[in-house]
Amino acid sequence: MKTHTFAKELISLGEALLLGPNLDTSELRSIGSVLGSNNKGNEEMAIGITTLAELSKHSKNEWVQFIEFHQLPIKYSERDSSRNIMGKIMSYLASDEEAVQRVRRRVVHGSGSSSRLDNAFNLLLKVSGT
Repeated sequence: MKTHTFAKELISLGEALLLGPNLDTSELRSIGSVLGSNNKGNEEMAIGITTLAELSKHSKNEWVQFIEFHQLPIKYSERDSSRNIMGKIMSYLASDEEAVQRVRRRVVHGSGSSSRLDNAFNLLLKVSGT
């Protein structure tokens, strides 16, 4: 892993930690202790959910840029909200493994449409094991 990729992962982890309770670091044994779980599957799901919550905060314009940059065949209208567009992207990626891999390659190489969106997607893809 390169230093810039590692730095992006640390930023994403920091954002996930900010979503949890403010604990003393001596109480922090794993991300699961922050999220209230000792089960690895639950930890991964919790990280994925918090990442999705962070993704839902991105603007409609960022999502449209993401679609265009990654050349996803997703139709949206001007009336769609940012979360509607995000849902369309998630549904499309859930049904097309090749598209997920294509997005992953572009995200990992750091040439994305929105660095925050790409960082969050990268973390989400790692957690999901995709």
